[in-house]
Formats: sequence, C-alpha cells, structure tokens
Amino acid sequence: MAAEGVVTAGTVTERSREEYVARNLRHNYILLLIDAVSFPFGISFVSALTILPLFVREITDSSLAVGLVPAITNLGMLLPPLFIANRLERQPLQKWYLFWMAVIERIPLLLLAALTPWLGRTSPWVLLWVFFACITVHNFAMGLNMPAYFNLYSKVIPPRRRGSMWGFGGAIGGLLALGGAQLSGILLSRYGFPDAFALCFLFAFIALTLGIAGFRYVRELPASEVPPYTPTVRYLRSAPAILRSDTQFGLFVLSQAVHSFAYMAPAFYTVYALDRFNATPRTVALFTTVLMAASAIANPVLGLVADRYGNKLVLQIGMLLSVAGPLLAVLAPSLEWMYLVFVFNSIVMAGSSIGGFNLPLEFAPRPQVPTYTAVAMTGIAPIRALVPVIGGVIAGWGYAPVFWISAVASALGLALLTARVRDPRHNERERDFTTEDAEHAEIQQV
Repeated sequence: MAAEGVVTAGTVTERSREEYVARNLRHNYILLLIDAVSFPFGISFVSALTILPLFVREITDSSLAVGLVPAITNLGMLLPPLFIANRLERQPLQKWYLFWMAVIERIPLLLLAALTPWLGRTSPWVLLWVFFACITVHNFAMGLNMPAYFNLYSKVIPPRRRGSMWGFGGAIGGLLALGGAQLSGILLSRYGFPDAFALCFLFAFIALTLGIAGFRYVRELPASEVPPYTPTVRYLRSAPAILRSDTQFGLFVLSQAVHSFAYMAPAFYTVYALDRFNATPRTVALFTTVLMAASAIANPVLGLVADRYGNKLVLQIGMLLSVAGPLLAVLAPSLEWMYLVFVFNSIVMAGSSIGGFNLPLEFAPRPQVPTYTAVAMTGIAPIRALVPVIGGVIAGWGYAPVFWISAVASALGLALLTARVRDPRHNERERDFTTEDAEHAEIQQV
C-alpha cells in the first residue's frame, strides 16, 4: 500500500484499511497513549474540582462564581462539537486540524501563568475576569477539537483496544499526576496566592503541550467515504434527527442528560470541605492526590473491563458511584470521609470518560463518527453547563440539597441506561472490525 498522503480515498478498500490500521497499530497506539498520559498529568495542576475552585475562592466568596468553573468547563467541551462536526466529516485527514486547535487550546494557560502574579497583587477582580475569559477559550477550543480527536481515534485504534489505551494512559498519567498534586500542594503551602497558581498554570501548559506533539506523526489514511457538502444551518437542523432515527443512541443520550444533574455535587466537594470541615489549602492538594491515585487504579481496571465486557458496564459502574458519592458527602461525620468521596468521584470520571466517550463511537456508522460524537456531547451541553450554576444558587441555602439532587439524578439516569439501552457491541451488525480481525491482518502482513 502506498504511504499516507499518496493513497487517495478512492483507492482504499475496507480490507486494505483494516490491514493498514493493524500494521500501524503499535505506532499510533503509542502516540495517542502519550497524549492520554500527559492530559491527566497536566490537568492535575489545574483541576476544575480542586485547584481552580480554590483559585476563585482566593478572590471571592461567591458560590455562584465557584459554580461557573465547572459550568464553563462543561459548556466549552460539550457545546461546540456540533458546530464543527459537519466540516470535520468532509476532511480526509483529522490530525492537522487536531494539532493546531490543540495549540490554541493551551495558549490561555500560558497567558494565565504570565498575568496571575501581576494582576493577583494589583487587581484581583480584573484577574478573575481574565481567568474566566481564559478558561472559556481553553475549554471551547477543546470542544471544537473533540470530534476530530474521536474521529482520528476511531480510525486508528480498533474498538477492543480503545478501553485499554485510555485505561493505561489514565493510569500512567494518574501516577504522574500524583507527583503533580504533591507539587501543587507544596507550591500552595509555600507561595500561596497568586504565585503558586501562576506556577500551576505554567506546569499545566508545559505538560499538556508536550502531549500533543505526537498528533503530527499519527499514520492516518484518508477517509474512504466523504459525505457531500451540507449547509451549516441545514446540518444543525438535521443532526438531532439521529436521536429519533437511532432509538438506542437517543435513549443513551437521554440517560446521560438525566445523569448530568449528578455533576452538580462534585463542583462543590472542595468548598464544602473548606466550609464544613475547615480544610486547608494543603488538604485540597491532598484531595487532588487521592483523586489521581484512585484514577491510576480505576482507569486500567475499567479499561480492561470495557474491552472485554463492553463500555456500557463501565458507564454503569461510574453512574452507580455517582449515587454513592454525594450521599457519603452529605452524611460524612468528619473530614477524613471526604477522601473516600474523592475516590468515588475519580472512579465516576474514569467510567464516564472510558464508557461515555467510547459508546457513541460504537453506535456510529463509520462516516458519521464526528456527528454522533457531536450530538452526544452537544445534546447534554446546556444541562451540564447550567447544573453547576443552579447548584451555586442552591448552595447559598446549603450544600445538602445540592448533594441529594445529584444522587437522585444519578439513580434515575442509571435506571434508564440499564433498563432501556442495549450495549451496541452486542448488536448483530458490528460496525467496526474486531481486535481478532486486526491481529489476523497483522499476521498476514508479516
């Protein structure tokens, strides 16, 4: 087969594509694994559950401002995909768009690293506005990149290798993030606001930037099926019809929309510990340590479960613990119990990322991966964005109602997923080739 860049879409058969993927699997697996490792490591310095809420609390006591952090994070990551998916489906290659958008995604962190020491001392309220502007750009760029990432990922990694790649990437990244969390704690204790946070932003920028370098070298075949041009307005109107035509996919998205209210609680775990148990900044760093340590264990275990038994089961495990976490928080008699809450939340995040992001790829026909990914994300974006803000308003009267609402929503979403959604991997019409197919093709090439 000709090298990438020479092969045209018309010369690629399904069989030759499978053989190409198998032959380059190790190369691509390693490059995407590097990103899967660097991402949790970099994010440990700017965790939206621990570090960023503490940053906001250094400037204001507003619960609403704290709730805006996860709101912007969720809205930025989940809303833009539908607006870019139409264009990405018509691009033969994904990696160049993915790389340059990832560069844009990381620049705001460098800007915060530069401005925080100055504005933190002279104009804290200006810094707060700059902070929200920067995390908005950062997360919206990430959202614009999501369909490209998942399209590339689904093209070069077979379905029964995806869970393990994310799982082991999350594990290694989690172990590295333990060091990052410890370093964050040392910085917060030694330097405090604003210098410690500036260093956290800088370290996050460096780690996340190193992770995307490999995107340029992924061996990706051009898409063999490129849909015809559809005007953006018509595409935006027609895309939601997938939820009706593909009933199982629609029920999956509905279950995740209901479950979105579960994300109300984690946004307030840190400030809850600060207010109720008088936790210190050093304790907040320990929360991050626990979060990452649990992630290092949960990700590979759930990844292997996903590859062997399906992504639906992994998602169910995460949703079950998203019921237990808020209940444990509201009933916790002492600060020590909050560490278990963060353990549960780490498993929830691992289950949501491995199961929640991989399931749409298995529902989707090959040419429509960006659209299915975008619909799954954008369909729940308004709820995910509003939930922390609503939680911030409710938290003004106390944290207990926030936690109870989260627990009930988690239970309802889990019940819907369990009762009505079939695992697409077990459907008779398999949309992607299996690991066995890939290995057979690789043997033939050898």
